[in-house]
Amino acid sequence: MADRIPVLVDDRECRGGVVEALCASGGFDVTVDRLTAGDYLVDGRFLFERKTLPDLVLSIQSGRLFRQALRLAQVEHLRPALILEGTSAELRDGGMRWEAIQGALVTLSLFLGLPVLRTRSAAETARTLLYAARQGRAVARG
Repeated sequence: MADRIPVLVDDRECRGGVVEALCASGGFDVTVDRLTAGDYLVDGRFLFERKTLPDLVLSIQSGRLFRQALRLAQVEHLRPALILEGTSAELRDGGMRWEAIQGALVTLSLFLGLPVLRTRSAAETARTLLYAARQGRAVARG
């Protein structure tokens, strides 16, 4: 089918339900391989890093979030973004104050220029990737 959207998924991102949701949607041609930056390369245009909210906290604590964000922000010829997946209930036992999380998100969006998108589930993440690709194609067509 000509309008299926190619998506390259990092091989470390196969858990969590997004790959299954991408395949089940019928809108994607999914390939799994190792990416040097990001978790999902969608339609050759968009590079998404996906973080569950508990992983966001761990990534902030370890400094990994900012290393990953810098790699994303430096990728040329692609539009990078961060997807935060989950609900606020998942942050209750995270051991990090909301102000610290908000500060990290301010740094990512305002100082590194990375858009931050929110989803509640793996299925919603897959739909968001589909929306981004479809809207990207519409913009490219004018």
